[in-house]
Amino acid sequence: MNVTVNQVLTIVGRLDDSPGFDSARERFRRFLNERVTDAQSAGVVIQQCQQISGEQNHRAQQDAVVLTGRFLGFQTTFGRYQRDPGAAPVSGEWESRRRLHVTLNVCTHQTAAIELDTLAKVVRDGLNSHAPTDTPRVALCVVTPLYPAKARIEEMLRTRTHLDVRLISLGGILQMADMVAAGRLTHDDVLQVLNPDVNLDSVVHLLDRSATAAPRISEHAAGDVAVPEAEPAGGSYWIVAIRLDPLTPPDQFVASVIAKRRILAINPAPHVQRSIQPGDLICACITGEGFVAHAQVAGVITDGSPVVRDSERFKQMLRLTDVTVYGTSVIPAPELVRRVDLSLTEGVAPGAVAIPVSRREFELVTRSAALAESR
Repeated sequence: MNVTVNQVLTIVGRLDDSPGFDSARERFRRFLNERVTDAQSAGVVIQQCQQISGEQNHRAQQDAVVLTGRFLGFQTTFGRYQRDPGAAPVSGEWESRRRLHVTLNVCTHQTAAIELDTLAKVVRDGLNSHAPTDTPRVALCVVTPLYPAKARIEEMLRTRTHLDVRLISLGGILQMADMVAAGRLTHDDVLQVLNPDVNLDSVVHLLDRSATAAPRISEHAAGDVAVPEAEPAGGSYWIVAIRLDPLTPPDQFVASVIAKRRILAINPAPHVQRSIQPGDLICACITGEGFVAHAQVAGVITDGSPVVRDSERFKQMLRLTDVTVYGTSVIPAPELVRRVDLSLTEGVAPGAVAIPVSRREFELVTRSAALAESR
């Protein structure tokens, strides 16, 4: 994929439920089927949809989430954008050869309140009269970061009234797709997660097999967000959230400090117990601008006083190599914006804070930057 979602939407036209082979909806969905061929590409499309609010991006995101089922091993069917009053909120369907039918509901900030009774009825009765009736059925609510009623759905599901309804975050779906792509999960494992057997032995086996590859979670105070500390082979991945002095132009800082001098003075984020090591990869994110560059850490300077002014304020001084400066800033996904904001709430003074992220989150940024450069 070498164009952005907004460029595609400009070309295909306004997404609605108008039928026909050459309608905007069908042109966009053909684009997704032909060009989004792996889980990472789907993640990039979804991230771009989240960066700009509006009905069109919401509908494009819905289709991209439905398509992600393909990378979990399902046959996928797109749903309608607009639902009639009182109708079930069905974004699409996933089918696994008579083994499981998943009715999908993508919940965003533009989604109306969900009536679980209506959704459960669709699970029981099915949308299509010709669909096999002996196939196990579940409903899956995929909750995006800005969906305001997540807590309400969780509370309703705790009553155990709707046993065929599942809840998962958008990040959880993308993580499962990444794990399937990496060979850490199979399609059978995905079915087991979505529709577990009465016998829990298979779940125990799945957990045991995945334990060695699970990321560590750093200790955190009550009420704080858990910070994943992934340690992939070859190094870890970090965001360096940078707050500049108001008098320092971002372009000047990037050109002078990151691109030319190839150094970066940082502090670890609160509650992060480890530090950046040589070989780790970082993405630099300037507040108010977005991601501006990524690089590999070549080494750590122990005596930063002659290199950076007020070096005593920082715990690490990084020497950078393989620096890539973005021609266009990449706007972070909402969950990364929140994590960056939380890391910089300790004070209002200029500074840079390092936050560990997963490989998928890191690659979403770098792939988005590469797509922007190719325009």
